[in-house]
Amino acid sequence: MPNIKEFMKDCSAVSDVVGEVLMTTIAVILISSIAVFIFSYDGAADVPRTHVKEWTDSRINTIYIEHNGGEFIETEALEIVININGNRYTYSSPQIYANIGNKSSWELGDKIEINTYSEWNVDIKDEDDINVYLIDKPSRKVFQNLRLSTEESEDSSWYTPQSSAVDTSEGGSAILLHVQEENDGLYTSYHPPVSQNDNIYEEFNFGLSTALWRDNITSVTLKLVYSGNNNTCEQIKLKLWDESSGTWQQQNLPEHTSFAAYSTDLSSYINNTTDLENLKIQLVATGNAGANTTNLHVDYMALYVN
Repeated sequence: MPNIKEFMKDCSAVSDVVGEVLMTTIAVILISSIAVFIFSYDGAADVPRTHVKEWTDSRINTIYIEHNGGEFIETEALEIVININGNRYTYSSPQIYANIGNKSSWELGDKIEINTYSEWNVDIKDEDDINVYLIDKPSRKVFQNLRLSTEESEDSSWYTPQSSAVDTSEGGSAILLHVQEENDGLYTSYHPPVSQNDNIYEEFNFGLSTALWRDNITSVTLKLVYSGNNNTCEQIKLKLWDESSGTWQQQNLPEHTSFAAYSTDLSSYINNTTDLENLKIQLVATGNAGANTTNLHVDYMALYVN
């Protein structure tokens, strides 16, 4: 007859083994389930991180959106929604692609120009409430919400000389304060020689920090407000230092008998940050020998950099 006690002892041993196997199996299943959950979670959508400069020109019904740093964006992944006084308009990926010259990505310096009248028959005014939303199409998330103004941002503005002002004429005087403000009663005094001498001049060194513009300079305009007495100068030359070519460029200025503004486009010579950083302006004049005194005064000088 079988030994009942031995049989029970053997069954007890089997139960322990089976229990351990079951617990191990359950633990493996739980860990596997958690792993599947964790590794199947994609996390938050990866939206672009891009710096944008935006402004409008109501005179020509145009909205400008310029890539100003950060990640490049595939045009097929970008959509622009514009809200003008509560009305919603969409600028699609194919339109963006064509706008920036059929480029597949929107990159640093690329400017999107949207004419609201030709696109949607909408005139924009200075007082209009305009919001622009840049949308990442894969995630359907807005990654830039822009409120537009009617002026281009601080990257485009008037900049006066910051480094130095020098007058080498006898009895002449020039300091930076003389040319910082227009119509403030302060101005330089330059006494040109009666015979041509390029070593007698007024010179203004702008000394601008070019960090704002990086390499993205599209135009440079010089504004000069100056005057001279009647027929005091036979010739007035404007000279500018072109760092790229290592030469002085020059042009003749008209004579003004009272303070008047003169503007000239320097973009042919000053078209990169190196040129801008090293820009110097000289006025070199030849006085009229028949004049009792020869005076040339500069009231204001500034660059408009875009």
